[in-house]
Amino acid sequence: MVSSSTTISASCASKGSPSLSPQKKITLKVKAQQDGGEDVYKIGYGAHLKKLMDAYCTKRNLERTTVRFIFRYKEIKPRQTPAQLMMEEGDIIDIVTDQGGG
Repeated sequence: MVSSSTTISASCASKGSPSLSPQKKITLKVKAQQDGGEDVYKIGYGAHLKKLMDAYCTKRNLERTTVRFIFRYKEIKPRQTPAQLMMEEGDIIDIVTDQGGG
C-alpha cells in the first residue's frame, strides 16, 4: 500500500459561510479501489474539492474525466467543499475509475 501526503493551498473560503476561517485545514484520505493505494491531502475547509481532484489526477497521471470521487456513497462535485459535505478530519474519499467499453 502506497501512502503519500500533499498539502493543497486555497485562499478562498465559501462565500456562503462567513463564519468559516479560510486558514482552517482538514486532512482527507483518497483511496483508490483498484490498487488500494492511499494518498493524504490537506485542504482548506472552505476550498473547492476541485483542487484535490486535480492534484490527485495529476499525481496519478489520470484524466479527470475518467475518475469519480465518492464520499458517503455519493459522487463529489468539483465545486463542493469539505464544509458543505460535513467532512471531518481523516475522512476517506473513494476513487472509482470508469471502465471503457461498450
